[in-house]
Amino acid sequence: MTIRNLSTALGGYFYLLRFSSVYVILLSMSAYPWVFEPNDLVLFVWPRQHETLRRAGGSVVSPQEAASEAWAMDAAKAERVRILVSVFEGTIVGAWAVSGVTNELRAPEGKTRRVNRASFETHDDPRLHYLTGRASQLGPRRNPQATIEIRDLDGSDMLLEDPVDVPAHGVARVGEYVLSVLEDGSATLTYPASAPVTLRPVA
Repeated sequence: MTIRNLSTALGGYFYLLRFSSVYVILLSMSAYPWVFEPNDLVLFVWPRQHETLRRAGGSVVSPQEAASEAWAMDAAKAERVRILVSVFEGTIVGAWAVSGVTNELRAPEGKTRRVNRASFETHDDPRLHYLTGRASQLGPRRNPQATIEIRDLDGSDMLLEDPVDVPAHGVARVGEYVLSVLEDGSATLTYPASAPVTLRPVA
């Protein structure tokens, strides 16, 4: 479980700050599970709908499912993607927040060289609803995907605004997960012994 998955489970988001070589967790409660950073990536994709239907055995899949399918891209780059945007005929048909990625090295059909395929876990985020129905700022390309930094996304100003009314301390509890942040800035995370938890700093 990554820190983004955990923050979603706890209903808040975390800032991980490096201070004197110690990572201090600061909890801030929000309606959104995480914040966007200017250098996070936005992945624009142009799903090939007919191929998606063929792989799904002819059944209809949603734009979100089609956009989240395995894309050939560098694993380190895929880990930086925070927003997934699907485009069809020049119009954005959906935009979702990315909360996780699965990377898999495999060889394309008929070839021996393995490439990384990234599949994304996506969630609805009301902050991104303004994108749906707008003309895509990126045009179609031979490789049906492209990335830009969030700072370069049309309308990103409101996505990068600093959160307001952020409490400096408090307790978040969901199920067996409890995160307590004291007034002195120290934090304690309690979780099930069998649950894998990963904490990583935000660059």
